[in-house]
Amino acid sequence: MLHKNSSFYSQLHLHYGALHELLLDETAFTEVPKEWNIIVTDIKNSTLAVQEGKQQLVNLAATGSIVACLNISRAKGIDIPFFFGGDGATLLVPDEILPDCLYALQLHQERCSLSFDFFLRVGHRNVSQLKKQGAQLKIARYKRNDLHIMPIILGDALQIAERSIKESEPQDAMEQMTYNLNLQGMECKWDKIKPPQKGNEVLTLIISAATVASQSELYSEVLKKIDLIYGEDRIRHPLSAGKLKMVHHLSRFKNEVKMKYKKVTSRQIAANWWLSIAGSIFAKYTRPGKNYIHDLIQLTETLLIDGSINTVITGEESQRKELLAYLDQLEGENKLKYGYYTSSSSILSCFVTALDDYHIHFLDGDNGGYTQASKVLKAKM
Repeated sequence: MLHKNSSFYSQLHLHYGALHELLLDETAFTEVPKEWNIIVTDIKNSTLAVQEGKQQLVNLAATGSIVACLNISRAKGIDIPFFFGGDGATLLVPDEILPDCLYALQLHQERCSLSFDFFLRVGHRNVSQLKKQGAQLKIARYKRNDLHIMPIILGDALQIAERSIKESEPQDAMEQMTYNLNLQGMECKWDKIKPPQKGNEVLTLIISAATVASQSELYSEVLKKIDLIYGEDRIRHPLSAGKLKMVHHLSRFKNEVKMKYKKVTSRQIAANWWLSIAGSIFAKYTRPGKNYIHDLIQLTETLLIDGSINTVITGEESQRKELLAYLDQLEGENKLKYGYYTSSSSILSCFVTALDDYHIHFLDGDNGGYTQASKVLKAKM
């Protein structure tokens, strides 16, 4: 039986309609309960890792942070909000599953270190403690399209938690628990993805309002401007069925297996390789496969609002210049700070379950789009 507040997120009212209108509706947002916690993971020196050509591994480690906790929460029947950040992740979890999630992430941290020489920071902060320190945290559930439900956060609690965890000493290791690391469903079988239109670019953007009080109105206006310049979600989406191609390099499958399993065998690598070959045929030549690709595009997280706007979109250089001129004006008026990065393709990592056909997909700009945009933003802050 679930604890009283563990089902908080799943019981929130589901909102529809225009996102820029939802952001202006104060009644749509609910305070996150004090029995919930913010978990933050982050790869130290991720910029260097990306420069060394390890972005796929960085994204896989970040995706693994989410998958490890989702496999725990879904086994318990608990719905949790999560946010992919390219080189890390942020999750909101109730007290009931916090110890299991932290222990799983400790094992994930060890695997990243031993197999890939990454240091994955793992930390958590209690919502109640953050609010006592003046942090704000409200949430809404929003149905963005026919398939995808996403959390919308207003407030600064996630950013305060992230800064605090990055600046603090590593937290003590958890005691040995019966739970083992489960990354089943994590996949990274897609090659770099070119924009739907030839000659277009991929823009990775992070926008942070100057004050919490201004977030609702400011983000509403910014999203309307993005719609005006780039078009609606479907038009500016970086993925299209024709550009999605599975990768068949054995080295990629070996890395995925090393991330998912404690012991790596040639049989596991071969099985992953064969799944990719079969998946390519399935996606290209069967009706269910084509339906899956259609669903994948809708279930790809191209926009996150976690107290900041984080988005990956595609369009022309002229559109980017028009948008950045608008953001420069707002930045000059001290209304916001932003960071951006442009690339010629995007990177996709996935969580796909065989049992109930649940899948969600995480997108980043190539060459560490979110990492690079965050670096620009931090310099301004």
